[in-house]
Amino acid sequence: MPSLDNVTNCPRCGKIFMKIRQPVCPSCVKEIDKEYEKCSQFLRKKENRGCTVYELSEKTGVNVEYIKQFIREGRLSIDNAPNLGYSCDSCGRLIRSGSHCTSCQSERNKLADSFHEEVKRKADRQESNHPGKLYRTGLDQ
Repeated sequence: MPSLDNVTNCPRCGKIFMKIRQPVCPSCVKEIDKEYEKCSQFLRKKENRGCTVYELSEKTGVNVEYIKQFIREGRLSIDNAPNLGYSCDSCGRLIRSGSHCTSCQSERNKLADSFHEEVKRKADRQESNHPGKLYRTGLDQ
């Protein structure tokens, strides 16, 4: 018997459905697939490949956020569409893959590296202040 733990409202239309694989109800999955097809058909024409996400949305009637999601998921090929992309999560610069532009990703990597170095320095400092010292809880006597 199916569990009621998976019963939820569709975030797109609000209908109640059994969430199994998709985050939206079956009706919305079909609608999203139709919207993807509209975008894909539009971009197959050579003269349309220079459009931006916003122009694609305007011409197809598909929400900009759904188009961006199609690109992120790799459903929409942007190899021949030089102006298609989506915003970097940090700075808003146009990117074509991942969630951050190379500049922001580099900055994030530097921050992570310095954090790990600081944690290691603190651990080393603590070890040098108490070399080989065992702490007793009083429970093991």
